[in-house]
Amino acid sequence: MSQRGLVGETITYSTLIQGFFQEGDCEDAQKVFKEMESDGVPPSIMTYNNLLDGLCNNGKLEKALVVFEYMQKSEIELDIVTYSIMIEGICKAGKVEDGRDLFCSLSLKRMSPNVVTYTSMISGFCRKGLQQEADALFKKMKEDGPLPDSGTYNTLIRARLRDGDKAVSAELIKENEELRVCWRCFNLWYCD
Repeated sequence: MSQRGLVGETITYSTLIQGFFQEGDCEDAQKVFKEMESDGVPPSIMTYNNLLDGLCNNGKLEKALVVFEYMQKSEIELDIVTYSIMIEGICKAGKVEDGRDLFCSLSLKRMSPNVVTYTSMISGFCRKGLQQEADALFKKMKEDGPLPDSGTYNTLIRARLRDGDKAVSAELIKENEELRVCWRCFNLWYCD
């Protein structure tokens, strides 16, 4: 952009980075990030999250880990979205133990996992065939909050069906439907 005499704002650069990554163009996404820095436009947490997400989703976990480490050492205030992105990326790369370590570190940082964080970790366990760990985390999620969403249930249902456990899958489907009915009732009551 600066080559054309234009200097964008943080949101402009963030959008470009996200767009390049969505097209699988990691090289140009990273060039835009470097150009942003050289133009003196400070990256926001959203910019960093787009960068991490794009790197992880395009199989560049090692580069994402370097950026994540830099973020932790600098004065950038990481949010739960940042941790969720990294936990999902680490687990998708098959490093479930590392994902679990990062997940467990959240309490030390006084952060609470959200639905996406829990679902990413549960999904990582399921992909590795660690169904007991997935079930234990799902139970903890239901007890401590936040409530699981349909994405959480779908992750567990798919894993159980893959394992040939139709009975547990049916129970999870029923539980999910009951939960959705409860939320619909709550929304109707609350919105009236």
